[in-house]
Amino acid sequence: RDMENVTAGRSDSEKVIEIMKKEGGRINQKDLRGHFSLSEAKMSLLISELEAKGRLKKIKKGRGNILVLKD
Repeated sequence: RDMENVTAGRSDSEKVIEIMKKEGGRINQKDLRGHFSLSEAKMSLLISELEAKGRLKKIKKGRGNILVLKD
């Protein structure tokens, strides 16, 4: 949980972007959720907001999603 210290004081949206940058711009939605103490529904909402803003792209993969950072 040392990731939380790095991203302290930022909004959840900024944390998502920050973590994704550290992961090389791609992350599995389930893995991303491991960095947060958010419910699955809240995480999904947060990702949808970021996608609507054009910050990331969600790719369906099986029963999960791969998230890709957009430039």
